[in-house]
Amino acid sequence: MEIKPQIRLNAMDKVQAFLFIAVIALLPFGRLSEIPILILGFWGSVHLVGHFSSIKSQPWFKSFSWFYFAFLALSVISSLDSYWPEKSWLVSLSSIRFYLMGVLLLNHLKSTQMLVVLIRWVALLMFIWSVDALIQAGLGFNLLGQESYPGRLTGVFGQNVKLGPVLALFLSLVLIQSYQFPQWMRWLLVPLVVVVILLSGTRSAWLMAAFVLAMFWWHHVKGRRLLLLLKVTGLSLVGLVSLWFISDDFQKRMERSVVVFQGDMKAIDYALADRLPIWQTALNMYQDHPINGVGARAFRKAYVAYAETNDVWVAQQGSGLHAHHWVLEILAETGTIGLLIFVAMLAWVVRLTRPCFQSNQVWPFGVALMAALLPVVSLYSLFSSFWSICLWWLVILLFMGVKNEQS
Repeated sequence: MEIKPQIRLNAMDKVQAFLFIAVIALLPFGRLSEIPILILGFWGSVHLVGHFSSIKSQPWFKSFSWFYFAFLALSVISSLDSYWPEKSWLVSLSSIRFYLMGVLLLNHLKSTQMLVVLIRWVALLMFIWSVDALIQAGLGFNLLGQESYPGRLTGVFGQNVKLGPVLALFLSLVLIQSYQFPQWMRWLLVPLVVVVILLSGTRSAWLMAAFVLAMFWWHHVKGRRLLLLLKVTGLSLVGLVSLWFISDDFQKRMERSVVVFQGDMKAIDYALADRLPIWQTALNMYQDHPINGVGARAFRKAYVAYAETNDVWVAQQGSGLHAHHWVLEILAETGTIGLLIFVAMLAWVVRLTRPCFQSNQVWPFGVALMAALLPVVSLYSLFSSFWSICLWWLVILLFMGVKNEQS
């Protein structure tokens, strides 16, 4: 479905759109992104109480509520005997803000206009961040005067290495928006964002970006597909070779990555940035707490008790902070019950989105979430404030897209 260029929103729509975009725009600035979430969440609670009778009759309400309360059950059950009960209960109960925000937006917005606006502005935001990051790569500091984290390109995120994963997560929105532009502009904008993802040095972001690009080629390229694939392959080879000679940091990340092919465990652990001890500890936690895990977000508290002798993370910083893989995180922190609930949630979303998945109202958000849950991705905790904000933001828009397609 083609995104219409002419958009008209009433005052209420504009306020909600502004606040929802601000959630993403404020991600680089610590907890500031929580401010628009709390405003929308409070607004949603008032809206839910005042219009409950009409809201509960909406087709989307049952499916969205089921999805959220399944997640809530997952985290609450793990909190009952958590290694860090205060944190686990805080994660569980504070997630209500995402539900209330979702209820407000899903009930108040009656057309596709909000999705069009959000895709457009988030794509613009990703482009601005990419330009800012390239300035930082060239000058040593970005438009805000921030220097990059050593060995990485971090742009507006300063001393935090989140730029690459965020750009990769929202790359599908960039692709959908760029599809509305002339061909020459697409070939300018998309490679710019991809280059910054590569320079960010986060290899999980590289894999996410590759997956999103492949999905876009598979679903949205209708003619001359082989020719486009050859063009992209050639451009990619030229870009990778160029980055190899231009960026010492990129070269070092590539050299570390290929060490994995040596085959021995020491080389694999080096290539994976010492992830193997963390994963082994996560498995140890699950084996000792197979029913409901050690508690949502309690991984760091339980780490020392389950780490192997001479664990590198215990030696360096006292413990590992999280499992660095969503499956192991679910197993370690929420146990078998959590894994079964999470799989049920994924199956429910697949069933819900399958009839309309290729729609531009659904595809970018579904693909972004799929990229975040790739089995080869080692990123942030699903229960962390930063990553949960990103994922719930996409989940809400995914349900909104499905609602629009079904209406």
